Amino acid sequence: MKKMNSEKRFKILCLILLSLFAVFCIAPFILMISASVTDENALYTYGYRFIPSKVSGAAYKFMWAKRETIGRAYLVTIGITAVGTVINVIITSMFAYPLSRKDFKPRNIFAFFIFFTMLFNGGMTASYIIWTQTFHIKNTLWALLLPNYLMSGMNVLLVRNYYMGSIPVDILEAARIDGATEMRIYWQVMLPLSKPVIITVALFSGMAYWNDWMNAMYYISNQKLVNINAYLNNLQNNIKLLTMQSSMTEGINLKGLQLPTIGARMAIAVIAVLPILIVFPFVQAQLIKGVVIGGVKG
Repeated sequence: MKKMNSEKRFKILCLILLSLFAVFCIAPFILMISASVTDENALYTYGYRFIPSKVSGAAYKFMWAKRETIGRAYLVTIGITAVGTVINVIITSMFAYPLSRKDFKPRNIFAFFIFFTMLFNGGMTASYIIWTQTFHIKNTLWALLLPNYLMSGMNVLLVRNYYMGSIPVDILEAARIDGATEMRIYWQVMLPLSKPVIITVALFSGMAYWNDWMNAMYYISNQKLVNINAYLNNLQNNIKLLTMQSSMTEGINLKGLQLPTIGARMAIAVIAVLPILIVFPFVQAQLIKGVVIGGVKG
C-alpha cells in the first residue's frame, strides 16, 4: 500500500512538472499571437501582454496589402519544403540501408564519413565558394534546396539503428530467397516497415527547410525567390526604412499611416509557424516511436 502511494505521488509530481513545462512551451506562441493583434501604440506603451490591452488588426491589414510578396514567399517555402523533404528521406533511408547490413563489408568506411561530417566541416566561406563558383546555384531555387539540409548524418544513424533494431534479418533473408533484389527489398520491405522513423526524419527535414532563412540570406538576392522566413528576417532588418521610404512599401501610401512594426513581425511569425502547429499533432505518436527506437544503438 505504501509503495502504491509513493508511485501515485511520483506520477502526480511528474504530471505537474510536465504540465508546467508545457505551459512554458505554449506561452511564447500565445504571446506572439496576442502581440500580432495588439495596437502598435499599446505595444510600445504597455509592452507584450497575453491579453491585448487594445485589439487592432493593423498588422494583418499591412500583410494583406503585401499579400503578393508574402504569398510568393509562402509558395516558395511550401515547394522547397515538400521537394526537399522527399529527397532528404529517400537519400537518408537509402544511405542507412547498406549501413544496417552486417554483410556489407565497407559499411564501417561509410560510417566513418558520416561521423566525420558530423564533427568537421569546411566552414561557411569554403561552402559559399563551392556552391556559387562550382555549382552556380546563386539566385536559383537550388540554393534553398541543396546546401545544409539535403541530408543529415544524425538522421542517417537514426534510420540505420531503426533498421537494425526493429526489422528482423529473417524477413530480409526470406525476401532474398524469393528472388527479390536489394532495391526491391528496400522499396517493398524496408520502407513499409519503417514508417515511424521515416515520418520522424521527414518531420525533422521538413522543419529544417521550413525554418531556414540562412540559405536565402547567403545565396539569394532576387526577392522573388526568398522564402517566408527570409522575408520575415528582411522585414525585421528593414522595417524602419519602410516607414521612411514609400518606394519600399510596394504601393502602400504611408501618409498619415504608422506601420505596425512589431505587430507585423509577429503576424508573419504566426503565419510562418501555423502549418507546423497544425501538422505536428498528427505525427506526434510516430515521431516519439521513431526517435525512441531509432535512438537505441543497434
